[in-house]
Amino acid sequence: MLAAAPLLAGAGRKAAEPPPGLSTTDPPGSPPKGTDNGIGAGSGSVRAASLTDNRLTTAVYINDVGPYRFLVDTGAERSLMAAEIAAELGLPQGPKVMVEGILRDLPGVLVGIRSLRMGSLVCPPLEVPVLPRPMLGVDGYLGLDVLDRHRVVLDFQAQKLSVTRPQGFFAALWERPDEVIVRTLGTSGRLRASNCTVNGVPAGAFIDTGAEVSVINPALYAQLQRHSAPRELVGGPVQLAGVTGGSVEGLAIQLDEIVLGELHLTYMPMVVAPLDVFDVWGLKDQPALLFGMDCLRRFRRVSIDYGRKELRFEVASARLPQPLQAALPLPLSG
Repeated sequence: MLAAAPLLAGAGRKAAEPPPGLSTTDPPGSPPKGTDNGIGAGSGSVRAASLTDNRLTTAVYINDVGPYRFLVDTGAERSLMAAEIAAELGLPQGPKVMVEGILRDLPGVLVGIRSLRMGSLVCPPLEVPVLPRPMLGVDGYLGLDVLDRHRVVLDFQAQKLSVTRPQGFFAALWERPDEVIVRTLGTSGRLRASNCTVNGVPAGAFIDTGAEVSVINPALYAQLQRHSAPRELVGGPVQLAGVTGGSVEGLAIQLDEIVLGELHLTYMPMVVAPLDVFDVWGLKDQPALLFGMDCLRRFRRVSIDYGRKELRFEVASARLPQPLQAALPLPLSG
């Protein structure tokens, strides 16, 4: 599955339309979309059911109690936590809301947190929605309401995730020979790279650490079909499911090359799917893609600096030729 946590969403948002040949399904009895007082779900905590969910988590202290294991979700507008923890801590309840996922809404409630601490960083008081822990799979999700103006470092070699202050001016001037820096645009934590091409087609790109698989939107898929038809992978359609339930059918494809500044990604498997996160980021009608954890794990380390508005990718070897490359194994024929 892809995966992400809830964000604040307004009523009446249009549902994304699937690309040709794809469909969406909701379980019977799912609440209708676009409900008033909705708290919506970024990338929607989407996972491909056939994949192992081994995303990195970080230690979080709630009102000085913990540690709890929270997943960092850079595709989600809002943080959320497990209802069991909220009850255990006796957190004061606020108004009732609808927690809006990729395809299904669930009734929930906001709870007040006096302090949320990650290492030496302490967030001011905030309200977050709660969902049952078995549904989340972790103790909670950290969204952009907490991550903005900080720096997220995913160290896959050390299997460590950290949230720190942005790099200082002089530290940011240092660039390792096995590292590429990608400048980004955006506000309120929605950092996206504009200097990206997919099989030669210009596209907007952003990192969604809540997503287990990487996804392109129908607008990019349509452009690719006109430019250079991407190859469908064996198995064809795949089902993506959200943390609040429901599913969307996506199409598994392979992209020959993604260029992001000086970084070249080759033989990249992707899923075509009409995820609401593209609409949230203002990219629904523009060619766009999100890099999920399947792509990020190709690197030794990835950092997202919201203060400096830059991404840093560190590849496994300083001896790789320029431009820096991260290649997947050659695809199987068939």
